[in-house]
Amino acid sequence: MLNASPSQDEAHFLDDWRAQAEAMRDNPTLESLGGELALENLSLELRRLWLQYAYAHSSAYMMSPPHTQRKYLPDGARIGFPYDRWLKPQILEHRLSALHSAPKGWLGRAYLFANAMAAITTTLQVYRAFARKTWPQLAATPRSPLSLHWFGGYFEIIKTLHLVCDDHLHGRKHTRQQDLCAAVERGVADVVLIEPIAANIDLEVFDLDAFIHAWKRRPATARPCSIIIDASLSAGIFPIERLCLDLAQNPPAMVILVRSGLKLDQEGLELSNAGLLNLWMADDPDNAKRFDQLTDILEVSRTTVGANLSQNEYAALSAPFFLDPDALTRHAAAVFANNRDLAEALSRTIKPDGTLFSHVAHPGLGKHKHLSWAEAPYINLHYRPDDDTARAFLHEVLLFEARARTLTFQSGSSFGFRGHRFEMGFARGLKNSTLRVAMGARNGPSKSGVIKLFQDLAAYPDFAALRAAYPQIAAKKSTAPIQEEA
Repeated sequence: MLNASPSQDEAHFLDDWRAQAEAMRDNPTLESLGGELALENLSLELRRLWLQYAYAHSSAYMMSPPHTQRKYLPDGARIGFPYDRWLKPQILEHRLSALHSAPKGWLGRAYLFANAMAAITTTLQVYRAFARKTWPQLAATPRSPLSLHWFGGYFEIIKTLHLVCDDHLHGRKHTRQQDLCAAVERGVADVVLIEPIAANIDLEVFDLDAFIHAWKRRPATARPCSIIIDASLSAGIFPIERLCLDLAQNPPAMVILVRSGLKLDQEGLELSNAGLLNLWMADDPDNAKRFDQLTDILEVSRTTVGANLSQNEYAALSAPFFLDPDALTRHAAAVFANNRDLAEALSRTIKPDGTLFSHVAHPGLGKHKHLSWAEAPYINLHYRPDDDTARAFLHEVLLFEARARTLTFQSGSSFGFRGHRFEMGFARGLKNSTLRVAMGARNGPSKSGVIKLFQDLAAYPDFAALRAAYPQIAAKKSTAPIQEEA
């Protein structure tokens, strides 16, 4: 078996699961809370079966397999690698290239990394080391530091900038988009890092029109500027192709689209971490050699720093729905719709000065709600704590009500699932009074039940009233630990 592709018999490993799914589809209790929980368990069983099947194949190969051994993915596609860290997931990269193909007039290449932060960190390290060698205009002033300007809020981006920024690369976070646009318009930015939906408290929407307007006003003598877009919250809905085409007369040095492949690309099954990266450059004679050199350096660097997929991760991600455009569009649209429904329902319920909750943040509620990418896979819900125990108390109330109402609603991090989650994971300052609610893709009674739960809680005027309604929880001496951001 070690040197053979999957057998015909193995192709039937999901037959029993399919029979259960078909039986459930015809069960009259499917649309009930109990049926929804059964669906949740069935999806987790699908995850277990696929990973068991995928790892049964990848585990047949040593980390440094014999050169003569034939190696396959679970679907029978043949692969080759001399050492696990040197593996090149070309089949998945072909899928990613098709999913985000370069616009007309642009060169493009796609890469998969171990995760999105590995992709971003490796990219910034490569830029820091090779930008002056790649673009001669940047080398004309070698003593002047390169300049990175960022609009966003993801806490691990902050940690990454602390790692890569120094006397040779200055980094600056802009809390106001107009300040970022002003830096672009003055031509003082060498790298612009953008989150289309900022991963901050307010989930701000990036104003693409304002950015394009600022770019077109850059001085003709401005140094080459690269654009990196972290679209982890946006799936495939941010119009990066429009950005490239609108800037075609004065194109960026390069455009990089990066996002987590774990969040919204895996039907909520979380088979493996993955970072998705597309690198584009305007197709002109000056860029042809530059593009090949830079993409080669990025690929070598991915291997050198160990930021690649492993053979187990490659096998797990070979599932046919991963990087499939229809699957991504369908799943992300369902997640976005459910979170928008929750946000709109609470916005009608919350009274800024008279309820336990003071504000709900979602891109669809702000001044840029008309933009097609004004969506998010979660909401941030602000509340008014009365003391230091409020956060843990509210966490216990949510767990209690989820059980009492038999909702498929759990405490946990991340987002993009089938079922629904909440997270008390904000730890400092204003974040200590903010709750994240991440609605999954599934419609049904739990979605309605979660919305009703938060509407019921929003009817309480303050925490004193909430504690009076839940004396058994308020009387607890201690509560379960809450996972917090690092």
